[in-house]
Amino acid sequence: MVTTVLFLSTAATSVWAAPISADEKAAFQQQCMGDFTTFCGDLTPEDGPGTQACFEKNMAKLSTGCREAIQSFKQAKRG
Repeated sequence: MVTTVLFLSTAATSVWAAPISADEKAAFQQQCMGDFTTFCGDLTPEDGPGTQACFEKNMAKLSTGCREAIQSFKQAKRG
């Protein structure tokens, strides 16, 4: 559990390599913790590129909330 929390603390800022707000980070953490544990739990918390690849690979299997948090982050990054 500690590893998952550490992951979500670092991944939210490193996975898509752009700064995000505290609110976006909190949404990502809340929405994607279970998905990370289920699909990417074998990765280390510092594995940003690996985590991104894992989420991309499993995008269709991720919870709706996690997919929306990722898409929202990607839209904000582009905008």
